[in-house]
Amino acid sequence: MTASDARFSIRQLEEEGYTGPVALLTPDEAAAGRRAFFEAIGQDEDAPGPSGRRPGGFNLEYRWAHDLATHEKALDYVELALGPDIVLWATVFWYKEPRNAKYIPWHQDASYWPMEPRINLTAWIALGPTFRENGCLRLIPGSHKAWLDDDYRPLDAQSAFSRGLSPDQVDESRAIDLEMSPGEAVFFSEATLHGSNANESDVPRVAYSLRFTTPEVRFDPDGLKEQRIDYLARTILVRGKDRYRLNDSLMAEPPAD
Repeated sequence: MTASDARFSIRQLEEEGYTGPVALLTPDEAAAGRRAFFEAIGQDEDAPGPSGRRPGGFNLEYRWAHDLATHEKALDYVELALGPDIVLWATVFWYKEPRNAKYIPWHQDASYWPMEPRINLTAWIALGPTFRENGCLRLIPGSHKAWLDDDYRPLDAQSAFSRGLSPDQVDESRAIDLEMSPGEAVFFSEATLHGSNANESDVPRVAYSLRFTTPEVRFDPDGLKEQRIDYLARTILVRGKDRYRLNDSLMAEPPAD
């Protein structure tokens, strides 16, 4: 393991549910990933617009997306948190074109995921600049200590999710805005409350979210279908060994070069 950054703290991850941002990708690596994303959705980076492309599972289709998701520095950080046996089970591009009025409501990721036990570490990588005006990632430190699944409610039409937590259900005074430069990443747990506001700027927000777990976690294939995430949920052992073989039906191979 070679990753080292004073801003990555296991103690912070345990106590506050997140750590970072850390410098994960070089500016050139981030720019290459951003260009590849826009090419994949059939757009020019200089003229970004709405996309009807489903945001997940690019790592199962494109080698560049797989290589970004398994970047050695990212895996080094994940190993510090989860141990030597690491499974990549999903990736999502969180893209907001300029003036996108949708917001991501407050939520805890694993509330939507049929996994047991609930063990996940997300690496949220900014491929372009993320700041308040273009809807940067927001989270509430320390919110990972209690599950709030039973409090989810239907949300308005501007929400990107049909169910979640509304602002009156959380203490937004504790929220932090994670403004990041291209290549920086933040890591957070399966239970950390997070979300994002609308993009009110002329700058697109492009982020790549990687979901990591450990081999002792079992996924429910039927539950994945019910949540409509079965198309992106595939388990790839990216470091160490799988001594459990609980998700063989979901195993996938990386795309060819």
